[in-house]
Amino acid sequence: MMGVADEGRRTKDEGRQTTDDRRQAITGDSRESGTGRSEPAHARHKLFRRNDGPHNTEQAKVRPNGSEGHHTPRLPRLPFISDRIGKSSGATVDGLTPDAALHARRNFRLGVLNGVMFTLVEALIAPSLVLAWYVNRLGAPNVVVGLLPAILAGGWFLPQLIVASRVQGLSRVMYWYRRVGIIRTLCMAMLGVTTLLFAESPVWLLVTFFIFYCTYAFSAGVSGIPWLEIVGKVIAPRRRGTFFGLRNFWGGMLALAASAPIGAILSESLFGLRFPYNFAFLFGFSAVCSAMGVWAWASIREPEIATAQAPHSVRDLVKRGIGAVRSDRDYRAFMLVRILMALATVADPFYVVYATTRLGAPPGLIGVYLGALSIAALLSNFIWSPLADRANNRILLMWTVISVVVVPLTALIISLLIGVADHTILFAAFTLVFILSGLALGGSRIVNNNMLLTIAPAAERPTYIGFLNTVLGIVIFVPVLGGVLVDLLGFTPIFVLSLALALIAVLLATQMSGKADR
Repeated sequence: MMGVADEGRRTKDEGRQTTDDRRQAITGDSRESGTGRSEPAHARHKLFRRNDGPHNTEQAKVRPNGSEGHHTPRLPRLPFISDRIGKSSGATVDGLTPDAALHARRNFRLGVLNGVMFTLVEALIAPSLVLAWYVNRLGAPNVVVGLLPAILAGGWFLPQLIVASRVQGLSRVMYWYRRVGIIRTLCMAMLGVTTLLFAESPVWLLVTFFIFYCTYAFSAGVSGIPWLEIVGKVIAPRRRGTFFGLRNFWGGMLALAASAPIGAILSESLFGLRFPYNFAFLFGFSAVCSAMGVWAWASIREPEIATAQAPHSVRDLVKRGIGAVRSDRDYRAFMLVRILMALATVADPFYVVYATTRLGAPPGLIGVYLGALSIAALLSNFIWSPLADRANNRILLMWTVISVVVVPLTALIISLLIGVADHTILFAAFTLVFILSGLALGGSRIVNNNMLLTIAPAAERPTYIGFLNTVLGIVIFVPVLGGVLVDLLGFTPIFVLSLALALIAVLLATQMSGKADR
C-alpha cells in the first residue's frame, strides 16, 4: 500500500511539474534550481537545444526538484525562420505580464478576427461611398452627405476624454467594451429594421438613420479607449505592428472580395432587392459581422492590473493631458504631427472630382481609382507591419508623414502638366495619386495606434489616448471646409495647402526621440 501511495504522490508531483514547465515555457520565466534567477526566452531555447539531444537523455529524465520521470524532449527551433515571420515565442510574450503571456497566442488571434470583422463592416457601410449614396437617394442635401465621414470620425474621437476619466486606473476594462459593443451591434441592426419599417417614408427614414448612425459612431468612440487599453495589455510591443497589419490585411482582403457583391446590391441586381430594401439587407449583414467582431474581442482573456487607481475627473484629465504635452517631447511631437496630418486631408475628397472635371477622366475610371487605393492599402501592410515592429519612433513617424507628403505633391505635379501632356495620359497617370493614398492610409492605420501605445506610459495610457483623440475629434471637422476653399480658390491652391501642412509635419516628426518602446 505504501508503494502505491508513493507512486501516486510521484505521479501528482510530475503532473504539477509538467504544468509548471508549460507556464515557464510560455511566460519566459524559467528559474534555475535553488537560485531563483530568471532567464530570457532566447536563453531558454538555447538550453533546450543543448540538453535535449541524444547525448543528454539522463538530464532529460531528471526534474529540477530531483524527482525522476519521463520527460518528452522538445523539438529544436529554427530561430532565424521564426524571427523572420515574427512568431518566435520571445517576441510574442516579451513585455507582457505572466498572466497575459499565458494567453498571448489566443488573444492575438481573437484580436485579429475582431479587426477583420470591423474592417469588413467599414467597407460594407463606407460613409463616403455607400452611405453617401443612401442618404442622397433619400433626399439629403450635399452638406449633410459631406458630414457622414466626419460624424464617424468625430464620434470615434470626441467621447474618449470622458471615457478616460472613467477607466483610468481600473484593473479591468473589458466590461466597458462588451456593453458598448452590444449597443453598436444593436444600432446597426436597427438601421436595417427602420429601413424596412419606413421604406415608404423617406423623411422618417432619414431621421431614424441619423439617430442610429450617430449613436453607432459615438458608441465606437466610447469603446475606443477600453479597446486600446486591452491591446496594450495583451499584445507584446514587438508584435503590435504585425497585429495591426494582419487586422488590416485580412480585413482588406475580405472587403476586396465583398466589393462585387456590394456593387450588385447597390445596383439592385442581387436577389431582386430594390431601394431601400437592398440597404436593409446590407445593414443586417453588417450587424452580423459586428456581432462576430464584438464576440471575438469580448472572448479575450484580459489580465488584471494589480496597482489599480481611483478614476479621475475630466477636468483633472485635461490638466494631466496638458501637462503631458508640456513635459513629454515625444507625445507633444506626435500630437502636433497627427493634427497636421488630419488637416492635410483637406484635399482628399477632391482628387476624384479633379480627375473627372479637370483632367477629363471618364466615370468608369473612378472604379479603377478606388480599386488602386484599396489594393495599395492592402499590400502596404507588408511594408508598414515589419517597420512598426523594428524601427524606432522617429524613423517610423517620419516615413509615415513622407508617405502623406507625396500624395498632394504628385497631384500638384500632374496638374502643372495640363496643356503639356495629353489628357488621356494625365488622367491615367493620376492613378498614381490613389496608389500613394492607399500607401499612406495603410501606414496611418498601423502607426497611429501602435506609436501611441509605445509613447504612453502604462499608468497614463487612458489620459494620453483620451486627450489626443479629443483634440483630433475637433480638428477632424476642419477639412469639411475644403469645399468652400475649392469654390473660392480652385483645386491647385488646395493641393499646395495640403502639401505645405504635410511638410511641416515632417519637420515636427524629427523632434521625436529615437527610442523604440517604453
